[in-house]
Amino acid sequence: MARYAIGNGKGYIAKDSLGRFTITTNLAIAEIYCRDKAENVYKSSISKSYKARGYKVVKLDDDAPDSVRQITTKELRKNTEKVLDVGNIQKWLDKIADLNGLAADALHRKVELIEQLSKVDRELSDIAHYIEFNNLNAAQGYKAYKMEHERRIIRRSIKNEIQVLEIILGKKISETVTDEINNAVAGMDQRSYEPRELSELFDF
Repeated sequence: MARYAIGNGKGYIAKDSLGRFTITTNLAIAEIYCRDKAENVYKSSISKSYKARGYKVVKLDDDAPDSVRQITTKELRKNTEKVLDVGNIQKWLDKIADLNGLAADALHRKVELIEQLSKVDRELSDIAHYIEFNNLNAAQGYKAYKMEHERRIIRRSIKNEIQVLEIILGKKISETVTDEINNAVAGMDQRSYEPRELSELFDF
């Protein structure tokens, strides 16, 4: 079945932890619909400000690629999600400015994220066992790959936000530590992934 989202070529409509519409560049956490549902949400729930910025119903590509090539280490580092570009993380950094209820909110959100992480881990386990116990054809293999890939992106986003919350909760919150928190989070963008075992997956 074809999948649809609401986007403008630069970002997609998503929902935050309170169910409010927000913007994300990460398709894995965007709101995904069937065509009728997407059009209904667009007509009834999307504000004029979003529409004025070019947001509309867009069809997502479900077709398998014609060819597959290795990803280079350079591309891997370039394509790694930038922590400071994620809306949920920027929300916490903005909250540091007034510090009102920051620790309590961060602790509550961390509990939510741990539950979400546990759910994603169970889904990944299901996919791994599906692959293990079935002889998959090309179409089934590609579907399983997409399901795992999307959930691993979601998992990384959740873990990044948890790490930011742990930085916040690990500090004695005051105006004097605001710069320390911002610098620590900014330092997360300097990370890169190095293969642990399967270096042949990347051409160096």
